[in-house]
Amino acid sequence: MPFVLKNIFKKNPNIEELTRTRNIRGLIRLFDSGDFNAQWHAASALGTMGPDATPYLLRFINHESINVRLGAIEALGCIRDPRAIDKLINILFSDNNSEIRWAAAVALGEIGEHVSIPYLVRALTDTDRYVRYGSAKSLELMGWHPNDDAETTYYQIAVQDWNSVKKIGKPAIDPLLHMLKEKHPLIRLKIIELIGDIGGIQGQKACMTALKDTDRNVRWKAVLSSKKCGVSNIHMPWGLSKSPRPGHNPYGLALLNFFFFGLGYHLMGRWWAFLVFTSYMTIIVLSQLEFGFFLPFLILWPMTGLFAIQTYFMAKQESEKAW
Repeated sequence: MPFVLKNIFKKNPNIEELTRTRNIRGLIRLFDSGDFNAQWHAASALGTMGPDATPYLLRFINHESINVRLGAIEALGCIRDPRAIDKLINILFSDNNSEIRWAAAVALGEIGEHVSIPYLVRALTDTDRYVRYGSAKSLELMGWHPNDDAETTYYQIAVQDWNSVKKIGKPAIDPLLHMLKEKHPLIRLKIIELIGDIGGIQGQKACMTALKDTDRNVRWKAVLSSKKCGVSNIHMPWGLSKSPRPGHNPYGLALLNFFFFGLGYHLMGRWWAFLVFTSYMTIIVLSQLEFGFFLPFLILWPMTGLFAIQTYFMAKQESEKAW
């Protein structure tokens, strides 16, 4: 018996019994136990059972629980049964969870069938860096080599070998442009920096796109790179003006504070806002008991109107600062 399994059985005697009796369903159920060690040990145990476990694992590969799916995919990668390839490829491109897609990419590399290579190459362009990294490492396992500069660039971006991307030069611009869809702002920032370092007229589109980025650091890097990319100084303010303004709508916050004094501050993240709101509502309720429904509002609205104006300028100033 392998040393790893002996260690697993010592810590989880229940897994030893399930493995001894080849109770595949019982081991799969442990994926949803909430115990990370039990999940990992169950996946390891299933990985030793060979192709007999594959049909059962494939039934759970689309389970509603992420933990069950991750465990099933990991076990399939250990078993290395080619029957799992089609389902893993489908998950690689259709699942909304990046961890699941990452696990699928790794499992395809463990199985090692070359039929998976075109799909893993395509996954090098995924918007999630973990999926790209898993795909790149799986391609390495299968002895894959890029066919052209574009594939080389996508691969180097996936493993974040930025120096190698820079050495590729101008042929790397189009893949870098494509990867501006990356979700993580630090990666987008690095891509813009590289495009600026490579320079040339090809980078104009990238810099103009980055000037409209939602992240302020990416926008600033685009400003610094724009001159190298051939973007005219006169065009930069126009590009920046197209960027989304972060934060809440100042008009909405002002209106909220006018009618429900304190809630506008609450949305702005002020810790004392709820105290203001509860105090205001207490005054309103007590005043209504004494003077009727409308009079307290008529008395307090001029005050909340002033605070609404103050809220508008506060929110606008914060939005400009974040931008």
